[in-house]
Amino acid sequence: MRFAIFDLDGTIVDSMGYWRGFEKAFLIENGIKEENIKKLSKNEWIGSDWVEALCHFFNTEYGFSLTPEGFRQWGIDFMMRKYAEVIDFKPGAKELLNKLKEQGVKMCVCSSTDRNIMEPVLQKYDLDKYFEFTLHCRQFGKEKNDPDTFRYCMERLGAEKPEEVAVFEDAYYAATTAKTAGFYSVCIYDVNEKRTYELKNIADQYVTDYAQLDLDKLPK
Repeated sequence: MRFAIFDLDGTIVDSMGYWRGFEKAFLIENGIKEENIKKLSKNEWIGSDWVEALCHFFNTEYGFSLTPEGFRQWGIDFMMRKYAEVIDFKPGAKELLNKLKEQGVKMCVCSSTDRNIMEPVLQKYDLDKYFEFTLHCRQFGKEKNDPDTFRYCMERLGAEKPEEVAVFEDAYYAATTAKTAGFYSVCIYDVNEKRTYELKNIADQYVTDYAQLDLDKLPK
Protein backbone atom coordinates (compact mmCIF):
# COMPACT_ATOMS: atom_id res chain seq x y z
CA MET A 1 0.00 0.00 0.00
CA ARG A 2 1.22 3.49 -0.85
CA PHE A 3 -1.45 5.83 0.54
CA ALA A 4 -3.73 5.91 3.60
CA ILE A 5 -6.22 8.38 5.07
CA PHE A 6 -6.95 7.96 8.78
CA ASP A 7 -9.72 9.31 10.93
CA LEU A 8 -8.48 10.09 14.46
CA ASP A 9 -11.30 9.78 17.01
CA GLY A 10 -12.47 6.20 17.36
CA THR A 11 -10.03 5.04 14.67
CA ILE A 12 -6.52 5.83 15.89
CA VAL A 13 -7.36 6.78 19.47
CA ASP A 14 -10.15 5.55 21.74
CA SER A 15 -11.82 8.91 22.35
CA MET A 16 -15.40 8.69 21.09
CA GLY A 17 -16.80 7.78 24.50
CA TYR A 18 -15.59 11.12 25.82
CA TRP A 19 -16.97 13.04 22.83
CA ARG A 20 -20.34 11.36 23.27
CA GLY A 21 -20.32 11.77 27.04
CA PHE A 22 -19.09 15.24 27.85
CA GLU A 23 -22.63 16.63 28.34
CA LYS A 24 -23.14 14.12 31.15
CA ALA A 25 -19.65 14.88 32.48
CA PHE A 26 -20.51 18.58 32.59
CA LEU A 27 -23.61 17.98 34.71
CA ILE A 28 -21.82 15.66 37.14
CA GLU A 29 -18.91 18.08 37.46
CA ASN A 30 -21.43 20.80 38.29
CA GLY A 31 -23.22 18.94 41.05
CA ILE A 32 -26.00 17.04 39.28
CA LYS A 33 -26.28 13.44 40.48
CA GLU A 34 -26.22 10.82 37.76
CA GLU A 35 -29.66 9.49 38.70
CA ASN A 36 -31.13 12.97 38.18
CA ILE A 37 -29.72 13.46 34.69
CA LYS A 38 -32.41 13.73 32.03
CA LYS A 39 -31.86 13.07 28.35
CA LEU A 40 -32.55 15.65 25.68
CA SER A 41 -34.82 14.06 23.09
CA LYS A 42 -33.72 14.20 19.47
CA ASN A 43 -36.86 16.11 18.55
CA GLU A 44 -35.70 18.96 20.77
CA TRP A 45 -32.54 19.62 18.79
CA ILE A 46 -33.18 18.48 15.24
CA GLY A 47 -32.49 21.38 12.91
CA SER A 48 -30.85 23.49 15.61
CA ASP A 49 -27.32 24.16 16.79
CA TRP A 50 -26.73 21.30 19.20
CA VAL A 51 -24.71 23.43 21.62
CA GLU A 52 -27.47 26.04 21.78
CA ALA A 53 -30.05 23.29 22.23
CA LEU A 54 -28.10 21.75 25.10
CA CYS A 55 -27.58 25.12 26.78
CA HIS A 56 -31.31 25.85 26.61
CA PHE A 57 -32.10 22.38 27.98
CA PHE A 58 -29.58 22.62 30.83
CA ASN A 59 -30.67 26.13 31.74
CA THR A 60 -34.35 25.14 31.74
CA GLU A 61 -34.02 21.81 33.52
CA TYR A 62 -31.22 22.54 35.99
CA GLY A 63 -31.20 26.30 36.47
CA PHE A 64 -27.82 26.98 34.88
CA SER A 65 -27.01 30.29 33.17
CA LEU A 66 -24.96 28.81 30.36
CA THR A 67 -24.08 30.61 27.16
CA PRO A 68 -23.26 28.62 24.00
CA GLU A 69 -19.76 30.15 23.96
CA GLY A 70 -19.12 29.17 27.57
CA PHE A 71 -20.37 25.63 27.06
CA ARG A 72 -18.35 25.18 23.87
CA GLN A 73 -15.23 26.28 25.71
CA TRP A 74 -15.96 23.89 28.58
CA GLY A 75 -16.29 21.04 26.07
CA ILE A 76 -13.04 21.99 24.35
CA ASP A 77 -11.19 22.16 27.68
CA PHE A 78 -12.72 18.83 28.77
CA MET A 79 -11.63 17.02 25.61
CA MET A 80 -8.16 18.53 25.67
CA ARG A 81 -7.72 17.27 29.24
CA LYS A 82 -8.89 13.80 28.25
CA TYR A 83 -6.59 13.73 25.21
CA ALA A 84 -3.64 14.70 27.40
CA GLU A 85 -4.38 12.51 30.40
CA VAL A 86 -6.32 9.34 29.61
CA ILE A 87 -7.07 8.72 25.92
CA ASP A 88 -5.04 5.86 24.47
CA PHE A 89 -4.61 4.09 21.12
CA LYS A 90 -7.25 1.83 19.64
CA PRO A 91 -6.13 -1.84 19.69
CA GLY A 92 -3.17 -2.36 17.37
CA ALA A 93 -3.19 1.22 16.06
CA LYS A 94 0.29 2.20 17.21
CA GLU A 95 1.81 -0.98 15.82
CA LEU A 96 0.02 -0.49 12.48
CA LEU A 97 1.21 3.10 12.16
CA ASN A 98 4.78 2.04 12.86
CA LYS A 99 4.57 -0.74 10.28
CA LEU A 100 3.09 1.50 7.58
CA LYS A 101 5.67 4.20 8.25
CA GLU A 102 8.47 1.64 7.92
CA GLN A 103 6.98 0.59 4.57
CA GLY A 104 7.01 4.19 3.33
CA VAL A 105 3.23 4.58 3.14
CA LYS A 106 2.15 8.21 2.79
CA MET A 107 -0.52 8.90 5.40
CA CYS A 108 -2.69 11.76 6.61
CA VAL A 109 -5.32 12.42 9.24
CA CYS A 110 -8.77 13.57 8.09
CA SER A 111 -10.81 14.60 11.13
CA SER A 112 -13.92 16.52 12.12
CA THR A 113 -12.02 17.63 15.23
CA ASP A 114 -10.15 20.94 15.09
CA ARG A 115 -6.36 20.76 15.22
CA ASN A 116 -6.03 22.85 18.37
CA ILE A 117 -8.37 20.52 20.29
CA MET A 118 -6.56 17.31 19.32
CA GLU A 119 -3.10 18.85 19.78
CA PRO A 120 -2.54 17.27 23.24
CA VAL A 121 -2.91 13.72 21.91
CA LEU A 122 -0.83 14.48 18.81
CA GLN A 123 1.98 15.70 21.05
CA LYS A 124 1.59 12.98 23.67
CA TYR A 125 2.14 10.20 21.14
CA ASP A 126 4.24 12.20 18.63
CA LEU A 127 1.64 11.36 15.99
CA ASP A 128 2.72 13.99 13.49
CA LYS A 129 5.78 11.91 12.63
CA TYR A 130 3.49 9.41 10.87
CA PHE A 131 1.54 11.86 8.73
CA GLU A 132 2.17 14.15 5.79
CA PHE A 133 -0.52 16.52 7.11
CA THR A 134 -3.71 16.71 9.16
CA LEU A 135 -6.93 17.97 7.59
CA HIS A 136 -9.73 19.38 9.75
CA CYS A 137 -13.21 19.54 8.28
CA ARG A 138 -14.40 22.79 9.81
CA GLN A 139 -11.37 24.67 8.52
CA PHE A 140 -11.52 22.85 5.18
CA GLY A 141 -15.16 23.85 4.76
CA LYS A 142 -16.57 20.40 4.00
CA GLU A 143 -17.44 17.42 6.19
CA LYS A 144 -16.89 13.72 5.64
CA ASN A 145 -20.30 13.26 4.09
CA ASP A 146 -18.81 15.03 1.06
CA PRO A 147 -16.45 12.89 -1.07
CA ASP A 148 -14.48 16.02 -1.99
CA THR A 149 -12.99 15.89 1.51
CA PHE A 150 -11.42 12.50 0.82
CA ARG A 151 -10.51 13.41 -2.76
CA TYR A 152 -8.62 16.47 -1.52
CA CYS A 153 -6.63 14.30 0.90
CA MET A 154 -5.95 11.79 -1.89
CA GLU A 155 -4.59 14.45 -4.24
CA ARG A 156 -2.50 16.08 -1.53
CA LEU A 157 -0.94 12.71 -0.68
CA GLY A 158 0.00 12.27 -4.33
CA ALA A 159 -2.43 9.52 -5.29
CA GLU A 160 -4.16 9.68 -8.67
CA LYS A 161 -7.30 7.65 -8.02
CA PRO A 162 -9.34 6.48 -4.99
CA GLU A 163 -8.59 2.80 -5.64
CA GLU A 164 -4.98 3.45 -4.61
CA VAL A 165 -5.95 4.76 -1.17
CA ALA A 166 -7.17 3.02 2.00
CA VAL A 167 -9.48 5.06 4.23
CA PHE A 168 -9.51 4.01 7.89
CA GLU A 169 -12.75 4.88 9.72
CA ASP A 170 -14.97 3.90 12.65
CA ALA A 171 -18.02 5.95 11.59
CA TYR A 172 -20.57 4.49 9.21
CA TYR A 173 -21.44 7.78 7.50
CA ALA A 174 -17.81 8.64 6.73
CA ALA A 175 -16.88 5.12 5.66
CA THR A 176 -19.90 5.05 3.35
CA THR A 177 -18.85 8.32 1.73
CA ALA A 178 -15.34 7.01 1.10
CA LYS A 179 -16.51 3.61 -0.13
CA THR A 180 -19.07 5.11 -2.51
CA ALA A 181 -16.35 7.39 -3.91
CA GLY A 182 -14.21 4.36 -4.76
CA PHE A 183 -11.75 4.29 -1.86
CA TYR A 184 -10.69 1.07 -0.14
CA SER A 185 -12.50 1.00 3.21
CA VAL A 186 -10.93 -0.30 6.43
CA CYS A 187 -13.33 -0.05 9.37
CA ILE A 188 -12.66 -0.64 13.05
CA TYR A 189 -15.19 -1.42 15.76
CA ASP A 190 -16.14 1.32 18.19
CA VAL A 191 -18.79 0.79 20.85
CA ASN A 192 -20.20 4.26 20.18
CA GLU A 193 -21.02 3.49 16.52
CA LYS A 194 -24.51 2.00 16.59
CA ARG A 195 -24.58 0.94 12.92
CA THR A 196 -22.03 -1.84 13.32
CA TYR A 197 -23.92 -4.27 11.09
CA GLU A 198 -24.08 -1.79 8.22
CA LEU A 199 -20.46 -0.80 8.75
CA LYS A 200 -19.34 -4.42 8.43
CA ASN A 201 -21.30 -4.77 5.21
CA ILE A 202 -19.71 -1.79 3.45
CA ALA A 203 -16.15 -2.39 4.69
CA ASP A 204 -13.50 -4.02 2.51
CA GLN A 205 -11.99 -5.11 5.82
CA TYR A 206 -13.60 -4.85 9.27
CA VAL A 207 -11.54 -5.38 12.42
CA THR A 208 -11.82 -5.03 16.17
CA ASP A 209 -8.02 -4.93 16.49
CA TYR A 210 -5.63 -3.81 13.75
CA ALA A 211 -3.63 -6.98 14.37
CA GLN A 212 -6.47 -8.68 12.44
CA LEU A 213 -5.84 -6.58 9.33
CA ASP A 214 -4.75 -8.51 6.24
CA LEU A 215 -2.06 -6.22 4.84
CA ASP A 216 -1.83 -8.23 1.63
CA LYS A 217 -5.40 -7.23 0.72
CA LEU A 218 -4.73 -3.49 0.99
CA PRO A 219 -4.43 -1.46 -2.23
CA LYS A 220 -1.20 -2.02 -4.13
